[in-house]
Amino acid sequence: MPFARAGARGAMRFTPKRQRDFMALAKLAAHQAMGNRPPLEGPVELCVEAVFLYPKGWSTKKRAAHTWKLSRPDLSNIEKLVEDSLNEIVFLDDSQVVRRGPGCCKRYGDRAETHITVRSLGGPAE
Repeated sequence: MPFARAGARGAMRFTPKRQRDFMALAKLAAHQAMGNRPPLEGPVELCVEAVFLYPKGWSTKKRAAHTWKLSRPDLSNIEKLVEDSLNEIVFLDDSQVVRRGPGCCKRYGDRAETHITVRSLGGPAE
């Protein structure tokens, strides 16, 4: 199932459990990385590298031929989920994200993991 944006059933808004669980892990990691430092102010660059496990049935030859994950979830949805998770922890608001880092991607690997890098671009907060 792909990462879904928050949905609605009638007037009640909800975030699917899978996304809530991912966000909880991202928030925990963000708190640990930030320690006692306050959230960044001003413009920031965000880089998300999402690594997905190869499908079980893929041979070694097929794995070697496929680096990039072309199927869902969309990279932009993963990035938005990360932005929402880091709000008020790493930066004050996700509107501060003004640039994507050079390593943003979604790919296959032997271990499922997500690497998140946030860099202050300096300059005044507005």
